[in-house]
Amino acid sequence: MPFLSDDALISMRYAQRLSENGTLTWTDGQPVEGYSNLLWVLLTSGCVSLGVDAVTAVRLLGTICMLFFLFCVLFEYRKKCLWRYLPVLLVSALSAPIAVWAIGGLEQPLVAALLALAVPLIWRLIDKRKPSFRAYLLASVPLALLCLTRPDGALFTIAAVVVLLFAGHSKKSFLLAFLPVLFVAAQMGFRLHYYGDYLPNTARIKMQPSLHYFLSGAKYVLRGLIVLFPLSLLSALSTVKAFRNRDTRTLLPAVMSLVWLGYLLVIGGDIFPGYRHFVPIVVLFTWVSIEGLLRMKFTINRRTVAMVAATLILFTGLQLIDSRNREARDELWEWDGQVIGLVLKEAFSEQQPLLAVTAAGTLPFWSELPSLDMLGLNDRYLALNQGDCQQEGLLGHNVCNPDYVLEQKPDIVSFNAAGEPSGLAVAESLSSSGEFVSLYSRIVVRGDYPYTHHGVLWFNRESPSIGIVKTDEFIEIPACFLNMHRHTVVSVQNGVPVVSLSPGRPAGIVLTDMDDGSEWIAAETDDGIDVQLFAVGDSLAIELSSTDSFFVSSVRLIKTQ
Repeated sequence: MPFLSDDALISMRYAQRLSENGTLTWTDGQPVEGYSNLLWVLLTSGCVSLGVDAVTAVRLLGTICMLFFLFCVLFEYRKKCLWRYLPVLLVSALSAPIAVWAIGGLEQPLVAALLALAVPLIWRLIDKRKPSFRAYLLASVPLALLCLTRPDGALFTIAAVVVLLFAGHSKKSFLLAFLPVLFVAAQMGFRLHYYGDYLPNTARIKMQPSLHYFLSGAKYVLRGLIVLFPLSLLSALSTVKAFRNRDTRTLLPAVMSLVWLGYLLVIGGDIFPGYRHFVPIVVLFTWVSIEGLLRMKFTINRRTVAMVAATLILFTGLQLIDSRNREARDELWEWDGQVIGLVLKEAFSEQQPLLAVTAAGTLPFWSELPSLDMLGLNDRYLALNQGDCQQEGLLGHNVCNPDYVLEQKPDIVSFNAAGEPSGLAVAESLSSSGEFVSLYSRIVVRGDYPYTHHGVLWFNRESPSIGIVKTDEFIEIPACFLNMHRHTVVSVQNGVPVVSLSPGRPAGIVLTDMDDGSEWIAAETDDGIDVQLFAVGDSLAIELSSTDSFFVSSVRLIKTQ
């Protein structure tokens, strides 16, 4: 705690909108499948419809699913001596992937629960000489639900069928794939009908196989296996022994884990804290390790207990010191985005300006504003036209098409969840564009709930909904643009953006392309505010100052008669 993934907030936005208006969309306009966890979104939406807060819902679901995984293990080995496999179960429960993603907000706990259910059900098929069609159908249910939970969930079905064929179940093994194929076909039909595409948008953005990402995937897998030591070592030993002995029970979760690890190599691993994609590995390694451990001959004595206790202490310490695990404790920027998102919601809920973001979760979710994802996860055009300034950087963060973004004329632009434009190609390219600089003003925004935080946003001066209004009779300048001085901070009072004036802290703006600044005077400002105009060529500098403290929402200039 209090880790919450930004991508989880993307899924939660889909779930929230489904609950509120019945559309499985991220924003208004063309529907785009910017999620890859349909079943998780549906479960979250169901909780939200029952009145549960979305953040509470995903954490509640995550905790229940992780506990269900542990329950499945205990239930499967209920007739075995608990002390013979308890160390493995403790290692699994103490692993960072389980701890982090129980509350991280994404679908990994549901994957864990379904895998924990699928493996014992398939074991029932392996143990029977002639399983009935009903037994195959029952075992295929969690595998089918895995396909709805993640598109790559189908890999577990493929691995299971291969193991059943290896076990001598002949053609009947394909019965295990009946429901998964049916569910995949149904989702494909829905995708084509609702989104007009045969691939989820996320696949177009994230599936970019290359040597660079293969090496990243290899590093990710190696680090994950090291962090899970000794669970990974025990699983490896059990797997080797199972291949030698043709032990199908152990081979089932072992082959599933090998297929999944190979998949991680191809996709380049993952960028999230806490080894998100190792949640299935922890579950499968738990089955493999316990099966291997139960086949070993050892005596439970004081020395054994001491070794187990020392191993658990070392393992827990390893979880705490690993840098990727520490990121989960230190990553708080999603909550900073909540502060700024709530400010935007309070200030602009009526105007509904278009918000362009590079972090598609936090600000869109809490602001509830129409949004443009500049990284293309939730934008069909960008997924198909990713730009020519791409770089092999963070997986899924390479889209760079600043021209398209400017064509959409967003009213507000946010880089890195209301931060400075650094680290991403699209942020650096867009912020250095001459057109962007001429249209957008850098604004420091302050929010005070649930705590005080300052964010940086770029506001479009020519925005028809929140920009500067120019007519032949007057010019209306909202407080958001009175940022001539670096100390100027915009906050919200009674639903209106304001800037604070106090002695020695003026606010102001420079208007360019003015015919004659002397034709304008300031009007309709609060009493006691001194407004000064400075004509400099074709520009007009407007400065507001006061001997007392004031909040100013706008300045109106009118022409002299």
